[in-house]
Amino acid sequence: MAALLASCEPAVRRIVTLTFNEAADLVTISATTQLGTAKAGTPEAAQIADEREALLAGRDEWSQRFANADPESDRVILQRNRGELQSAEHIASIAPENLQKFFFDTHLTVTFTRGEGWAELTIYPGTSMRATRQQRERVEKMLALYSERAARYFESMRALYSYLDEKPRRAEDMFYAVFRDEKDSPPRISEEEKSLADGVRSAIDAMLSGEGETATLDRDFDFVFNPFPAELKVAIAGEITALEGFTRMPERVIAVKMPNALEAVAMLEGRWITPDPLATALAASKDSKAEDLAASIASQRRRAEPVVTPSDVAAALMEKMRPANTYRVRWITKASGAPSPPPPRRPGSSADGYTSARSRDARKTPALRCSTAAPPA
Repeated sequence: MAALLASCEPAVRRIVTLTFNEAADLVTISATTQLGTAKAGTPEAAQIADEREALLAGRDEWSQRFANADPESDRVILQRNRGELQSAEHIASIAPENLQKFFFDTHLTVTFTRGEGWAELTIYPGTSMRATRQQRERVEKMLALYSERAARYFESMRALYSYLDEKPRRAEDMFYAVFRDEKDSPPRISEEEKSLADGVRSAIDAMLSGEGETATLDRDFDFVFNPFPAELKVAIAGEITALEGFTRMPERVIAVKMPNALEAVAMLEGRWITPDPLATALAASKDSKAEDLAASIASQRRRAEPVVTPSDVAAALMEKMRPANTYRVRWITKASGAPSPPPPRRPGSSADGYTSARSRDARKTPALRCSTAAPPA
């Protein structure tokens, strides 16, 4: 369980949040870059070091995009731990009609329309051009290898479900054997059952492997298939009346969800196997217990299709990792009244802020220098 959750954390995480005010005549852009940890000498460690250097020098890609959007003022919040940069957040407010200027160097077409009592944001993603030729060649090889591992997982699940068709009462103990961590009590299963459960766990471990030929799997997959430069979230002040492509989140927030390779495999639940323990584990909360997950899945009706070929899996994974054709949201707005206030100062931020170099009036618009409080995910 811990390995599954950890596998979804990238070395460098980028999040862009577009927050519209009630009248939808102003949008606040927050671009956050979070730097993870990695073993020295790995490609992930080099990626983190390069990103940290670019952020500190102000030559990261977000600085260029904010400059092109030409906001009245902008600010940067830096968070350090023992003197080392851990995250940076760049914030500015612009007219929604200028959003395309912000995404000028991406293969995204962003349109904004506003009428009486409503507003609509539409994003048309193009083909990702973020990958180098070497990355594309690597992805072809890695996709073939990873598809073989995923096909092996589906075959191991089919063997498990064939056994449970004959002995359905053993389902809960068998699923517990699949979900359990090393610290959990040993499962009550026979040697034959242990072989089946270990086959499933071994197949999942192979997909989790971040070494060898698949060391840069998720990073390269993201560059090849994802035209979005970051995780994109949109915060809406009014009631949403139409939604396409986006995923709903709490508190009128919607997001563009692009899966990594392991999540893409889990998204295939129902195509070849039902239910899928991998999908169940990834959807579970961090404090979920193995016995609870086993109980929840044991009573479900099981189905397993005949052997899946790696080429079938590869085609299905590419389908899941590509973005939707259109991302569109329409919502109800309020009439524009008094000018919208500037974004609030974050809790824990320094009181003696400074205005960034992009600000036109350093005396009117103070900005934050750094913060000891972590920015919201």
